[in-house]
Amino acid sequence: MRSAVRRSVRCLVQAKFHLPCVGRFGFTPPRTAFAKRKRSFFMNKTLKLAFTALLTALAVVANIFTIPLTPNFSKVISFTVVFAFLAGIYLGIFPAFAVGFLGDLLAHFIHPLGAYNWFVTLASALTGVICALVYKLPLKNRLVKLLIASAICFVACSCTFNTFGLWLQIIVGVDPGPIGLIEFFKMDKTGIEKSFWVYLAGRVPVQLLNWLVNVVIIAAIQQSKVLDKLFAKIQLNSQQKKEAPAEK
Repeated sequence: MRSAVRRSVRCLVQAKFHLPCVGRFGFTPPRTAFAKRKRSFFMNKTLKLAFTALLTALAVVANIFTIPLTPNFSKVISFTVVFAFLAGIYLGIFPAFAVGFLGDLLAHFIHPLGAYNWFVTLASALTGVICALVYKLPLKNRLVKLLIASAICFVACSCTFNTFGLWLQIIVGVDPGPIGLIEFFKMDKTGIEKSFWVYLAGRVPVQLLNWLVNVVIIAAIQQSKVLDKLFAKIQLNSQQKKEAPAEK
């Protein structure tokens, strides 16, 4: 009689809380279930932090090995977009911002290529953020998302922030940062030999080529689903390790 009552109570509790049949009395208490979810959350944060650090390191290397097409580095071929986009696609907004921002900042201190340009760093950070935001759109085709994110980043980051920062540094001759920007607004602009729009027109063909190369690489990685399989495998192994003690 007691065993029948116990089984009835166990079934009611399981049905109420949707709990698995583990533990001494055939179910996991609510507090234990919450603790497991909490541990899972922190494990996911740890993995995300690890992959953010990895992509940041790769972005630093990509920045260091930027291929200059002109002596003043106004036209280059760089693969930093790949890692900022991968962070945006798979890790989210804040990791993507960190990969873009730190990838450019650390590369400058490790291997400086001239004066530090705040606008280039800002463009690198926004590249990852824009990608992460676009990939939150309710579109099933990830290739379409990639093309949308690339188009927005090309206009907003490469043609606007990046080009403006280099124009200030190379053509105008002021510090490419907040102080230089204030100085630019106060100065007499009649002596500037090349306008921003002329300078932009000269950069656009190379920037288009640079983005085309990066988008092809990102599309190949995305469509092959290599990282999808890797993250799924890591998550599965992590889940199995957490469930093993409970089963014992």
